[in-house]
This record gives sequence, structure tokens and C-alpha cells, in this order.
Amino acid sequence: MKQALIVDDHPIVRAGIRELLQRAFPSIELKESSGTDGTLTEVCGTQWEFVILDINLPGRNGIDILKRTRICCPHTPIIVFSFYPERQFAARALQLGAAAYLSKERSPQDFVFTVKMVLEGELRGKASATVVSQPVLSPRESQVLALLINGMGRREISRRLRITEGTVSAYRGRLLNKLNVRGQVELVRYAVEEGWLTKHAEADQCCGSSDRSLEFDSKLA
Repeated sequence: MKQALIVDDHPIVRAGIRELLQRAFPSIELKESSGTDGTLTEVCGTQWEFVILDINLPGRNGIDILKRTRICCPHTPIIVFSFYPERQFAARALQLGAAAYLSKERSPQDFVFTVKMVLEGELRGKASATVVSQPVLSPRESQVLALLINGMGRREISRRLRITEGTVSAYRGRLLNKLNVRGQVELVRYAVEEGWLTKHAEADQCCGSSDRSLEFDSKLA
């Protein structure tokens, strides 16, 4: 039977992950580890379908375990699952060979989806960074983000996109929540650090499209 390993020093966290994954992947037998000094041996001693790995562990640090597993069992997919924000640690974990990185603030649906993608081979190493660590924005959210980071206020965005100021505020709230930032300054900083300024430059350009397209799009807002 296929097996997977959950490495976390909190029993209640392991139990929650186990219950979630048992429902989603009933054909995989789930094992647990409390992250003590023997964790590296546990990870490398069995052929796992995947390993869920916390960073803060009582034995070896999770990042150190990740580094060493890339030597002893490089083909084992490691999903780093931590309280640390994705924008703080995801890039480093992926560069070290993790198949994916997820913050424990993510939803159960995000967690199951990520595991599924790893099992299907869709997430591996550096290529997974844009899928896991950056949220997916809708076309309208991308437009609002592009305008916000270019210094436009709520009223100006409202006029530009032909939506109400209340709708602009709602989209801004969604963006702050999705990107896990607090306020305009952090939003702009995040956009610069993660490359959203370049990625969504076209979204700002498309805001200048024909009146007809804007009127149609405003109905979808």
C-alpha cells in the first residue's frame, strides 16, 4: 500500500492533517512523526508518496531536514507546511528542493489541492513557486491591483472601471486578504517584491479598452 508521512510536533495538527488527507486520499496509508532527532531516518528510510514537513521541530530544523533529504532521497516529494508566511519562506524552501510550500493559514481545500498537484507531478521544485506561493487573482482583481499600485484612489478607480466606490473597496479588501498584507504600503511593497507590477501591467492597459467592454465588464464586478 502507498504511504505518506506527516512530520509535525503538535499531535492535534497531525490528527487534523491525517483526517483531512484520509478523506481525500483513502488509498494512501498515513504515518506520523513528531519531528524528533530520528526524523531524517524516518523520511529517508521509506519510499513515501509525499512527506508533509513542518519547519519548527524539536529535533532537527525542518529546513535542515529538507536539505539532507535532497541528498538521501531526492525523489521523495516534500511539502513544507508551516506557520511562517509563504512570502517569507516559500522561495527558500522551493530553492532547496521542496515540491511545494503552504502556510498553515491556508484553507483545507488549498491544502488538499496542493497535495493532489504534487501527486500528479504538477508541482516540483522551483516551478511550483508561482502556483503555491502566489494567490490567483480574478481579471477584475488584477485590474484593481494594477490601478492601486499605480497610485489611484478609490474614486478614480471607480470612474476608470465604471463600478461603484463600494465595489472598489470590496475588491481592495479581497486583495489585502488574498495577499496577506495590511494596508496600501504593504500592498505596494508586496507587488514590487513578487513581480506583480510587471505581471499585471497589461491589466492596467486593458482598463483603457472600449466603453462597450467596460460596461459589460462592470456588470460582472
